Amino acid sequence: MNGSPAKKTLTVLLVEDSPEFAALVQQWLAFRTDIDFVLNWTDTLQAGLNRLKNGPVDVILLDLGLPDSSGLDTFIKTKQHAAGVPVILLSGDESQQVALQMVQAGAQDYIAKSSCSAEGLGKAIQYAIARAESLGEKKEDQCSIIGVMGARGGVGCTTIACNLGVELRKQTGQRTLLLDLDLDGGLAGFMMGAESDYTLLDATGNMDRLDASFWDGIVAKCPDGLEILCSPSQIGIAAPPSNDLGYVVSVAQRMYRWIVVDLGRPSPFSLSLLEKMTELFFVTSTSVPALYETRRAIAAMREAGFTGDRLRMVVNQVSSVPEFRGNQLDKLFGVPVYARFPPCAKELHESCIQRKLHERQSPFRSHMTALARKVAGLPPGRPRNMVAQLFSFSEKIAAANPVGKTV
Repeated sequence: MNGSPAKKTLTVLLVEDSPEFAALVQQWLAFRTDIDFVLNWTDTLQAGLNRLKNGPVDVILLDLGLPDSSGLDTFIKTKQHAAGVPVILLSGDESQQVALQMVQAGAQDYIAKSSCSAEGLGKAIQYAIARAESLGEKKEDQCSIIGVMGARGGVGCTTIACNLGVELRKQTGQRTLLLDLDLDGGLAGFMMGAESDYTLLDATGNMDRLDASFWDGIVAKCPDGLEILCSPSQIGIAAPPSNDLGYVVSVAQRMYRWIVVDLGRPSPFSLSLLEKMTELFFVTSTSVPALYETRRAIAAMREAGFTGDRLRMVVNQVSSVPEFRGNQLDKLFGVPVYARFPPCAKELHESCIQRKLHERQSPFRSHMTALARKVAGLPPGRPRNMVAQLFSFSEKIAAANPVGKTV
């Protein structure tokens, strides 16, 4: 009986259009006697992405120049479809500068093909996997991107996005970004009172400089710790190219645990971003126009391939007199209602005038705290104890009855 320990098995996905180089990689990996490398080779990016759907891989070896994709776009699409999987870039000498830029954006390493060897490749794979594990690139530690989209104007999409960002930061203590992609509206910065001379366009226009230091200079900082990358807020402005935006998001994912994205209303631009979202909060109200737009939007999202398990229905401004009972809304939408918020027209009006969020004691913020904790997988917050409630009640009595008056 052989008492030697079983060899470790690693699955490697090689995306490379040169059959000769692919054959070399196969030979180099076969030289290792301490690890069993299972090599899967595809010669186009699309074939590589299809392979990722068919089962897990431990590491990706990615050529930057492929028949159906090249350069930055190749890396962005790969990372979007392989979250948490370390990527080693295979570059020609002429593309090493580009490869270094992508390492800053999340690639684990790059190897110049001209200097690659059996020993070097094996070590690079092991080191990349070890670094990914040490950096916490596991499912529970990955950045969650939460999109917030409104069925129509006035349902509270930006209000939900701003408050959710603040509460995720407060409840988890983890770094959180509010990304305003409502290009025409751009109300997030206004509602948060965020002062910044820079916007999303400064990020997409400076991708070659988009390191942590540059990023820190273009995001607005809020007193509660939330950071905001503001919208240009220009009516009719052209949306940045999707590849550029994807790169900006990939850079942000390396720095934040939570990214809340204000997507505004459904549009070709906002719908094209759904694949980047970990989950989508679709905000509506119980008004007839909002319900009509909601059903249309859900149909459009399904046509765009957005799966229902990532869709979270949020019903805002729910009347104290129930218009829909039980699961009537669930049946109407075809999706369970994830959260409901009470009407808060007066509080919203005051918060807009003062450019600050709802008071923490308001029913809206209490509901938002519960929602943020639910999103983060935290237990519900403890209710205030009886002493605190009595103390609060006595304060109200005192305020209503100054000294010298009797009750």
